[in-house]
Amino acid sequence: MKKEEVKVYSLDRIKKDIFLLGLKSPYLAKNSFPGQFLHIKIDKQSLVLRRPLSIHKVEKGITYVLFKVRGEGTRFLSGLRKGSTLNIIGPLGKGFDLQFTVYSLQFTVILVGGGIGVAPLLFLAQKFRGRKVWVFLGAKSKEEVLCKKDFQELGCQVFVATEDGSLGFKGKLTSLLKEKLSIINYSPSTKMYACGPVDMLLEISKILREYPQIDCQASFEQFMGCGIGVCRGCVIKTKQGFKRVCKDGPVFNIKEVF
Repeated sequence: MKKEEVKVYSLDRIKKDIFLLGLKSPYLAKNSFPGQFLHIKIDKQSLVLRRPLSIHKVEKGITYVLFKVRGEGTRFLSGLRKGSTLNIIGPLGKGFDLQFTVYSLQFTVILVGGGIGVAPLLFLAQKFRGRKVWVFLGAKSKEEVLCKKDFQELGCQVFVATEDGSLGFKGKLTSLLKEKLSIINYSPSTKMYACGPVDMLLEISKILREYPQIDCQASFEQFMGCGIGVCRGCVIKTKQGFKRVCKDGPVFNIKEVF
């Protein structure tokens, strides 16, 4: 990791309250890995803590983060201009484990993103370009579905679930996942990667009890203080005791947590 002053390359409003922030840093572009995050300082006296944002993708030397305006910190980020400077520590955290790709040429990848939880999964899909990738996206309505086209441009097969039925499957994302898993031609080398609300991740863990051969890694979101494992303010309970999301995660094997 490294602390540096980074220039804002671009800031685009993708949808209501959803923004894509591009950062110009050769160091971040070279050293970032899917599942890791950036800890961004908010230049406001009323806000002391940095904001952790998942690395969304890296393209042509630019590192992008996708975020939703949820409070004063992300509202500040949404008002940045090209050329603005941000103090950033990163990349941080343990990302997704991709070591199996060295040994397995034939495998199926399943990506599951609920809402803004899709943020770290596009960078992951970039690493699987040319492979068989199934992507499941969930949202309340079609207006809130994120990155569908981006995944399709990478050659992924995309399935969408909306709670109101305005696009794709009507109902919960996990219900769609359960339905498709019953017909997917998966193999012992099938890998699943998920990010989204804790309730969604818990439901996925229950579904996978019927598919013990499918390994699942999940990225967890947690309130953070220092972001480097010192303050222990972001711990979650796992079967091996309490773990720091910022240092031991944010990616865990789903069986470790549920």
